[in-house]
Amino acid sequence: LTYHLGMSDEGLPAQVGDLEVADRALWVAMAEESLGGRSVESLTTTTDDGIPIRALYRSDDPDMVEPMLGVPGSSPHTRGGSAAVGLVGGWDVRSLILDAGPEAANVAALDELENGSTSVLLDPVAIEIDGMSDLDSTLTGVHLEMVAVALVPGPRCVESANWLVDLWEERGVPAGDRAGDLGVDPLGVAARHGTPAVVDTLMVEVASRVAEAGRVCALSVDSTPYSDAGLGPSWEVACSLATGVAYLRALEDKGVEVDRALSTMAFTYSASADQFMTIAKFRAARRCWDRVAATCGAEGTGRAQVQRALTSAAMITRVDPWVNMLRVTAAGFAAGVAGADSVTLHPFDSTVGRPDAFGRRMARNTQLLLMEESHLARTVDPAGGSWYIEDLTERLAGAVWDRFVSIEADGGMVEAVASGRIAAEAEVAWTAREAGLASGAEVVTGVSQFPNPDEVPLVRPEAPAAPDGPLPMRRPADLFEGRVAP
Repeated sequence: LTYHLGMSDEGLPAQVGDLEVADRALWVAMAEESLGGRSVESLTTTTDDGIPIRALYRSDDPDMVEPMLGVPGSSPHTRGGSAAVGLVGGWDVRSLILDAGPEAANVAALDELENGSTSVLLDPVAIEIDGMSDLDSTLTGVHLEMVAVALVPGPRCVESANWLVDLWEERGVPAGDRAGDLGVDPLGVAARHGTPAVVDTLMVEVASRVAEAGRVCALSVDSTPYSDAGLGPSWEVACSLATGVAYLRALEDKGVEVDRALSTMAFTYSASADQFMTIAKFRAARRCWDRVAATCGAEGTGRAQVQRALTSAAMITRVDPWVNMLRVTAAGFAAGVAGADSVTLHPFDSTVGRPDAFGRRMARNTQLLLMEESHLARTVDPAGGSWYIEDLTERLAGAVWDRFVSIEADGGMVEAVASGRIAAEAEVAWTAREAGLASGAEVVTGVSQFPNPDEVPLVRPEAPAAPDGPLPMRRPADLFEGRVAP
């Protein structure tokens, strides 16, 4: 769009320096001619967070938001928590294990690790882990001094965290070789499962057990309950910031210094098929958390947010589940480009029931293709510098901060979850989205649009019942699948 293409007098392609500069006015005139007289503003859409998405972005746009970039690995960390992430081995390919029973889960975990995954994410509820011995069986043959193990936060998150620490100790894994996420997230669990919204000393005690293990994050700030319930990106990130602040306060009250407290936390964000918004969300989250950490007195690398990407469970469909492969590919692409430290893709059949080996293999190999065939991991923040991405990142960061401040002003995240405020916000957001789905403004490919009436449904073993908490899983496909399912 910088120059008109043209030919020289001799009929040869004109040199770049000879081409006419195309300014915005010229583009507008040509665009409106092609639109049959409609204005270019008619192409502008608005996100759920009220952010306008325009047809063209240029550095000289009068309403362009000036980005706060910095460089990767330095404040404000918009461009990445580390300058090296993506350059050495790529991101952490973290496979989700949902098989029923420790023995079956062990087979799945070993299969993942032997075929390209670099860590595992265990769901203690789905696997039915009921003690350290079950966890030991699940991880039989897994070299814990070499492999990071993460736990999905659940109602017994403090217990399961202690089981993992006990297992490291029993197997004699040195503190410096331990790696993973213990999954202690009382507020996220309260939002999803309905347990009491309490931040207590048990959480702090677990964190103290891994104080010398520099590659272990005891506390998880899982924002996926909020996005799964229908909240938009700004609310999702705002809830994560407020949760992180609540945990920081609890640690500091027990005498944990701020840099150490910050190092105990990992943040999980959903990655959706809206790839540009996903990229902007991860970048905005890093920038906003850097601001929180700076306000708390943190310095240097302590202000960098550790990010885990988990593809949206809400976007996965039961009907025509094969389209889910495209959805998770787009989401995984966005998460990798956005600079997530680890990426987990839901298998395409994970909503049908417990995913099988083929579903897990497709999820794993999708990441390997993105890294090793597309070479996405060789560049830090490849989206950086795009005026669209930078504008979207800055506007989203502003919306996040406004919502975060409002949560803090009303008593913080404990109060927001316990009082039902977050659940009410999710209800409002979902009602608006339902209207868009009902009108056809938003479609679910293969379900509300282009359904296959002759589809043979997939059959998978039954998965555990969905949690019965204040923030239910709200899948757009649920509104239509009963009508189109064979």
